[in-house]
Amino acid sequence: MQRLKAVLGYAGAVLTVVAMLVMPFVLFPLLQRGVAATGVEVDPVYTGGRTARIIARDGYRIIVNQPVRSRALLARPAAFVQLAWTPAGALPAQVTDEVDLDGDGRADLTVCFELPADTTAELFVDVTPAGGMVLPLRRVSNDSFSALIARVGDRIVVRVPLATR
Repeated sequence: MQRLKAVLGYAGAVLTVVAMLVMPFVLFPLLQRGVAATGVEVDPVYTGGRTARIIARDGYRIIVNQPVRSRALLARPAAFVQLAWTPAGALPAQVTDEVDLDGDGRADLTVCFELPADTTAELFVDVTPAGGMVLPLRRVSNDSFSALIARVGDRIVVRVPLATR
């Protein structure tokens, strides 16, 4: 009887460890579907907004997101538009691109930045508006949440503050 209790105890321990290792793979997809069903989304201030259009260039793309405007009364970053150059590995050492933000066929701004070979080096961006849609940036790195340049994975992300209207 004592031996049977020991075998059952060890079997229970082994099954508990196996269940502990397997359950995250079973429960995570269920939790993920459950959260997705609620309609909860990450705030666009953190994601940069939804993709509005993709501009193809020679060997890389520029992803233009929809403008992000503050919807809260609490202190929030200024309104901005996020642009992403991808893949970063295909970009030239000096990037100068005219970008059409609103899809009307005319460039709304010119973005210039150097891409050092050292991927840990600090990046700086200059943005020259071609109209009144955005504010100019001069040698900006990560000055604020709505005016920055950053390497994110295999992308170079630039956020440009929108002019207030």
